[in-house]
Amino acid sequence: MTPVPKDTAKVTDQRFNESFLAGQERRLLYAIAPRLPQWVTPDQLTGFGVFGAFVVMMGYIFSRWDMAWLWLSNFGLLLHWFGDSLDGTVARLRKIERPRYGFYLDQVIDTIGSLMISLGIGFCPAARMDLSLLVLAVFFMLSIQVYVRNIVDREFHVAVGGLGPTEMRLGILTMNIGILLFGRWMIPGLPFSVSWLDLAMVLTAAGLLILMVVQMREHLGRLAAEESGTR
Repeated sequence: MTPVPKDTAKVTDQRFNESFLAGQERRLLYAIAPRLPQWVTPDQLTGFGVFGAFVVMMGYIFSRWDMAWLWLSNFGLLLHWFGDSLDGTVARLRKIERPRYGFYLDQVIDTIGSLMISLGIGFCPAARMDLSLLVLAVFFMLSIQVYVRNIVDREFHVAVGGLGPTEMRLGILTMNIGILLFGRWMIPGLPFSVSWLDLAMVLTAAGLLILMVVQMREHLGRLAAEESGTR
């Protein structure tokens, strides 16, 4: 196999963001990015996003002593969004993109941030660590499918089924507010002990898994049809 020269190699030919909030988020990012000082670089914003994930995790850990610390986690989600969403926007506006470097860094850093947030949720006394890691495992399965599709189709889809990173953060923020309002409220009338949060996390994992299977069947059907004439 002839290697592709580094100056012409591309990670992806097209990038799509079809999330529910993509339009509103894009307008907000393009309003913020030009106003950032020139000394703020995309790499610094990426690091700031990781710091935001760390703040989220610490808020959950501190909630073991006082649930009010969940507001720190909510603030950390805002920091995480700011850094994670603006790094690529700033690079594109300043025309300093490094496609392969940026793609690799973003995807690797995102796994670290997701792990910190998931571990933090598991440390919260209202949640269960095993269910938090279950949701993370299914989320990573969905992410792997996105990366494989990028290799096969030369397309990178930020969102799956209308759900992107911003929607995921809003879901976690909503969960935090629910914990602050209801605590670990147990669902009555069941033969076993289960809280509303346990049920929500199981349903989230199941929903993401179903979404992955539906997407997999759709892509496999399309690829089989496209390649049926090559046998």
